[in-house]
Amino acid sequence: MDESKVPNHIYQMSTINALVSGLYDGCISLNKLLQKGNFGIGTFKGLDGELTLLNGDFYRTRPDGSVYKCIKNVSVPFAVVTEFEKYDICNIKDCNCYDDIKKKLDNLIESKNIFYAFYMKGTFKHMKTKTVVKQELPYKPMVDAIKDQHVFEYKDIEGDVVGFRCPSFVEGLNVPGYHFHFISRDKRVGGHISDFSIKNADILIQKCSCFRMELPDNKYFYNMDITDRNSEIKKVEK
Repeated sequence: MDESKVPNHIYQMSTINALVSGLYDGCISLNKLLQKGNFGIGTFKGLDGELTLLNGDFYRTRPDGSVYKCIKNVSVPFAVVTEFEKYDICNIKDCNCYDDIKKKLDNLIESKNIFYAFYMKGTFKHMKTKTVVKQELPYKPMVDAIKDQHVFEYKDIEGDVVGFRCPSFVEGLNVPGYHFHFISRDKRVGGHISDFSIKNADILIQKCSCFRMELPDNKYFYNMDITDRNSEIKKVEK
């Protein structure tokens, strides 16, 4: 097996600070990203939709909230993936808000100092998602780009939640804490999750003890002024 696809390894392209600063040009193709894992999240070149990788298939969420399967020759500026194979399973019922879900998940993990991949399959009482809108050059920082993003809310919807929990010490490299994307069971709607509640869901938890990051090999990254964007990241993630 390719070392990069060993379960429990996380592969990341670029840094969250670079993305939030406006580095939206493609750095890696979906074909190459698939060599790193079968499960993950990210975005597309030009912020052209939310990326969700589930069971080896790439899905793009459009600005109208709809979802379609992607061809694999397109490129992405930022993504986090893992080979999702070795995991524990539990069940969560009747969890009424995102904060409560985070507390439940925190009680299921061994340590807050390592990475975890989460795959939730079930029925969600409430699901609030958003989707970035494609940007054109010259690119704006993400805190300005998201002013045009669309927000969607769904009730009693079946689907899948894909995402990660990152330790606090990765600030600037990734988003500390939880970051999830949603795809409905019928693969019609999805997006970045800003709030949700669980009616009944199986939770698959994979501990990831190895983190590997590749930096963009282009002049834009080399010359970019990547300053402290933590306050902007919090606004983007809400």
